[in-house]
Amino acid sequence: MKLRRPVYYKDFHCISSECRDTCCAGWEIEVDEEAAERYERVEGAFGERLRSMIGEDEEEKYFILQPGKRCPLLRKDNLCELICRLGEESLCDICREHPRFYQWFGDYTEAGLGLCCEEAGRLLFSLREPLAFEVLEDGGESQEDDPLSAPLLAARERAFCLLQNRTVSLDTRIYRLLLFAEAVQGCLDQEDGAAIEKLAECWKAPEKIRVQETGENREEGLQALLEEYRKLESLDGTWPEMIGKLQSRLPELLAKRKEFLQEYRERFSEYEQLMVYFIYRYFMEALFDGNLLSPVRFSVSGLLVVRLLDIERWIEKGSFTFDDRIQTAKLFSKEIEYCPENMAALSEICLEEPCFLQLENYLDIG
Repeated sequence: MKLRRPVYYKDFHCISSECRDTCCAGWEIEVDEEAAERYERVEGAFGERLRSMIGEDEEEKYFILQPGKRCPLLRKDNLCELICRLGEESLCDICREHPRFYQWFGDYTEAGLGLCCEEAGRLLFSLREPLAFEVLEDGGESQEDDPLSAPLLAARERAFCLLQNRTVSLDTRIYRLLLFAEAVQGCLDQEDGAAIEKLAECWKAPEKIRVQETGENREEGLQALLEEYRKLESLDGTWPEMIGKLQSRLPELLAKRKEFLQEYRERFSEYEQLMVYFIYRYFMEALFDGNLLSPVRFSVSGLLVVRLLDIERWIEKGSFTFDDRIQTAKLFSKEIEYCPENMAALSEICLEEPCFLQLENYLDIG
């Protein structure tokens, strides 16, 4: 069994109370069965209190959140009482692994770090070179390999190459990615792995692909796209208001777009890293449902929304710092990536709504 992960993965560690946010508030924390059994054996007053903090329904056990949606074990200093009393080995699976994510297919386990965590964001966006991945032998048991896994992995490698080709603008790279994804989807519909591999090889020279000038109906399309994002679920109720503010200021944001991007040009690799993160995390989902267009369109739309959030913050503050970069990406990740209902809704929206079918029109090409 092979383990693939970003090169910075090994450098991650939770910064605990130094973090300005906390992953121990804002969402339900499931308690896995093994952890629940351990908690049953904790003795004394703390053991009794610990068990009283766990609720249960027909499907799962979970920690009963306190006011502010805080975990009942989260102290005022934002340290975990469970760790302080019993050590990190006492944590339930979700707390021990967060913000790590995993995907399993064939001979591979893939691991990454979600951008809902500001330390994960710091590691990703600190990279100035193209994001690379390492493959290790982890000794696990291999699953039966899907005949489409190798072709889709080859296609994803080509997608990485398209996004990391710094001889052209990022929006040109994204435009090419959208075209490439549509071509791969056609082969995927026929379950033709050989054709996918051939496409990945042919796209070694993407400069031969004609790039058309974009921008048609940009404001109208972005308004519709933002409206779809505005209607999604919100962790604390603030998301619809934030997106609504982008909608009301959209003409101003678009007018200031080029000025912002010019000022931001020395750090433009941060947007590249965001796109590669999205593609790494979601591209291979096509192996399970045959749908490549949704994860690719989600990735592009996510970048567009984050970029508008960035421009608004830049206008408001008069600057856009590295910390701002981490915070807007974290906001998007927490509200969208870490809400299963939102990701399920977007998977359908990306295939059905006209504003998601013409994402190339919202890019700066030509």
